[in-house]
Parts: sequence; C-alpha cells; structure tokens
Amino acid sequence: MPTPQDRINTMIALVNASPSIGPKSKKDIIIEFRQVIVVNSISPPPRKNILKVLHATRALDTTLRSFLDHHGILGRSHSIGQYLVQLTNHRLRTVVNISLSERTKYQNEIVNVRNKHLHTANSYPSNDREVYQLTGEMEALVTRII
Repeated sequence: MPTPQDRINTMIALVNASPSIGPKSKKDIIIEFRQVIVVNSISPPPRKNILKVLHATRALDTTLRSFLDHHGILGRSHSIGQYLVQLTNHRLRTVVNISLSERTKYQNEIVNVRNKHLHTANSYPSNDREVYQLTGEMEALVTRII
C-alpha cells in the first residue's frame, strides 16, 4: 500500500510531466503539494491534518484549473466542484470525460470533505486515515485526467 508521501509524490510527478500544466502553475502546484509533506511534523494532530487538507486541495484546485484552462474548457468555473462538472460535460475528444458516477464520487470524497473542514469552525479530519483517503481520491482523479 502506498504511503501518504508516495501519493503526494505521485501527484507531483504527474503534474511535473504534464504538458497541460503551464510552468508557473506547475511550480506553484508542486510547492503546495510539498507543503502536505512538510506539515507532517506539526502538532497537535488536528492542526497537522487540517493543514494537509488545505494544502492538498489548494494544489488540486490549481491543477484542475490549469488543466481545464489549457484545453479551453474552464468556462466560468471557479471551484473544484465546478471543475468536475466541466470534466464531465465537455465535448473535446482529446480530453478524458469523467462519468457522472465518478463526478459524484469525487464530489463526495474530495469536495465535500474539503468543504466540511475548511468552511466549518472547529471541524478537523478525525485522523490520519481520513487525510489518507482524501489524498487517495485526489491521486485517482489526477491520474485519470492527466
């Protein structure tokens, strides 16, 4: 089973190798993903885990926005949930479409988890496993589209 750091490193490698992510965005995304690893030494665990959610989802947000913009299908999207809609509904043959069931899964497992913790006072991931699950879904999404 991959470690949490393996998952982050996989997403860094995918972003770094992608011609669909511009150099400035690529640099910012990689810095943000690396912060997920850096904050691992922070205590107490709730603070560490909320920072992991923050940095990981900021990196994902910029990855998706840059990817969609590169392919001209960003539209008026300004959130991960809207980016998922664009990935489901676009009509480009050169870009993968995610299915409605995939979109629903990513909405529930990434977007809703992120929003729950980042938009609700005193809400933290319950443990490292919750963060591991979140980054696993993110890795699956990034692998699928890039």
